[in-house]
Formats: sequence, C-alpha cells, structure tokens
Amino acid sequence: MHLSNNVGNTPLVPITMGGYTVWGKCEFMNPGGSVKDRMATYIINDAEMNRMIRKGDTLIEATSGNTGIAFAMLAAERGYKMKIVMPENMSEERKQMLKFYGAELIEVEAGDFDEAIAVRDELAESEGWFNCNQFHNPLNIEVHYKTTGPEINSQFRSANADETYWPQAFVAGTGTGGTIMGAGKYLQEQFPGMSLVAVEPEESAVMSGFEPGLHGIQGIGDGSKFLVDLQKIETVKTVHTNCARKVAKHLALKYGLFVGISAGANVKAAFEYLRDHDKKHAVTILCDRGERYLSCL
Repeated sequence: MHLSNNVGNTPLVPITMGGYTVWGKCEFMNPGGSVKDRMATYIINDAEMNRMIRKGDTLIEATSGNTGIAFAMLAAERGYKMKIVMPENMSEERKQMLKFYGAELIEVEAGDFDEAIAVRDELAESEGWFNCNQFHNPLNIEVHYKTTGPEINSQFRSANADETYWPQAFVAGTGTGGTIMGAGKYLQEQFPGMSLVAVEPEESAVMSGFEPGLHGIQGIGDGSKFLVDLQKIETVKTVHTNCARKVAKHLALKYGLFVGISAGANVKAAFEYLRDHDKKHAVTILCDRGERYLSCL
C-alpha cells in the first residue's frame, strides 16, 4: 500500500464573492501537494503495469516544479532514480523539495522550456532512461477525464441536490493542458453548454497569439500550447503575475486557502469570466500549496 494510492478525491469548496461563486478543486491536498500527483501516478502506474520500468531504473522529466515533485515522490516511494530538468528561474522551495526527495536537478536557462524538453529527450535517448513525457503524453489527458472530471461532477451534484444551479464554466491554467482537456471534456458531457476557459500569464500569452516571455505564475504559460486544442476552448483569459499573487494572498487571508500563484490566477480569471458573461457558477483548480512560493509571494 503506497501513499500515492490516496491521490485524488480532493474536496471541492465554494468561494463566493459579489454574488458569484467559484468552486475550487483542492488539488493542494494530494500527497505531493499538487494536481500533478494525478498525472504522475497515472503515468508510473501505466509504465509499471506494462513492464516498461522496474525498480532501480532511472526516470527523467522536464518540469516547472510540481510535476517534478510528484515524480520525485513516486520515485522515492517505489525505488526509482529521478532526474529533473528545470529552468533555473523556478522557486528555490521547489528545487529544495526535489532534492529532499532524492531527485537530481539539471537546470537550463530561465524560462526556456523548449531547451528543458530537448535536454530531457536527449538524455532519455542517450542514457536509456524512461521519459515520462508529460507535455505530449495522452495519459495526461486520460487521467483527468477518468478522475478529476468525475469527482467534480459528483461533488457538485452532491452540493446542489435540488439542481437549482449548474456550473457554467470550467476555468483552468494551462501548463501541459492535460487538466482542461481531460476534465473539461468530461464536464462538458455532464453539463451541456459548459464553457472551457483557459488561463495563461499576461507576460507569456502564447495562446492569445503573443510571444512567450518570463513570468512568475510557475506551472502555466510554459511557452507552447502542448496538449491544448484551442478549437475546444471558448475563451483564453490572461492574468498578470502581480494580480495572481495578490489573489493568492487574498485567498489565504479571507478564505483560509493557502494556495500557489497559479491558483490565484485561476480564481481571478474565473470571477472575471462570470462577471463579464453574466454567469453565476464556475469550477476551477486550486493547483498546489502556497508553501512552495514563500520566496516569490
């Protein structure tokens, strides 16, 4: 029995402000502290089931932090070696957490995810290491279709037994795009007419047609669209790093939710979408714990 058997089934909590309600999926309550626990566990379980990896093998992944922490936790738990390729501008807390789990950190130039992915691919090929491949792995979408989406559906219906209201939008920041594509697809099947709203940093608004740039909303806006199908996205919302930070602090002070900067961006974008489209209820992801951003907040 592993701790990672307890990934998922996180609470869904209402955040109400000015007549609007954003329902936050508390992914920071996963064992590794983020939504990325789902994808990492799913990929490792699949690799083990298909005998692609065995105890003692080396795994490698490119990440802005949370995915790396999730894989490092799993590697420690199950007896693998873990190599993490990460841009050097990620928070010091993330780097220390990775090392505490025993992962080896390989840093590339600030903000250069293309280089991080290239280094990962090159090392996986040359050294024979298992490439977790989060940015292009269909399992990243599948896990959210099979777990995150159904959980949100069940929890929302339990909270609204008399069916007086329904979620009108699913709002999610996009790093790989797995969450919005997987959970979003499932929720649209359950709530016809529900909108998918993607969130990206204002300073790196790639989905909005601009060039990638440096920003402080770690975990999203990594410079490419990756798994996102923009034809299925109704709206792309941009949030500036400073605004995301302020909302994250507000969530701690007023709601007791100690979450990271990307969760702040998600909540801000969700309330703005409801206000601008005259809707009342949206669902979003509270991606990770705030402790790994103390040096950034």
